[in-house]
Amino acid sequence: MINIIAACDRNRLIGKNGTLPWNIQKDWDYFLQTTKNGVLIMGRKSYEDFQDHVSSYEIIVISKRDQSGCKKAKLAGSFEEAIKLGLKAKKTIWICGGRKVYEEAMPVADHLFLTQIDQEYEGDVYFPPWERIFNRPLSSTTDREKGVGLEFLVLGKNNL
Repeated sequence: MINIIAACDRNRLIGKNGTLPWNIQKDWDYFLQTTKNGVLIMGRKSYEDFQDHVSSYEIIVISKRDQSGCKKAKLAGSFEEAIKLGLKAKKTIWICGGRKVYEEAMPVADHLFLTQIDQEYEGDVYFPPWERIFNRPLSSTTDREKGVGLEFLVLGKNNL
């Protein structure tokens, strides 16, 4: 099983200067709990932002550039190579960003786990359009943190 997991604001924003533009503990807890026991695939910048948590995860980093900072992760030179490595683990694969990795994953992923944050932030990286690919709602849960609305969506694909 290959899943995408992401959070975005009202405008699809997902990043600012290589990190998340927000600090929302409920979304972070959801991410950590949902991806536990899986294999995380992410780009180098996403890995750099995630480094404090790498010891409890199996991680594959996609990077064609210097990979010396990815000591606690397996390395892949392409998305296809990362998927092959992930499938060998026989665990759920979680695609965790950034934008280019999300774009490459959409055709092959089974589900999209998307936290929609009902707020606008400033940043420079946006989540790609998903509605035509992941157009079948499977579940939705809402919550709030510090006055900010959160919707935790799980979306599937229509098999038409």
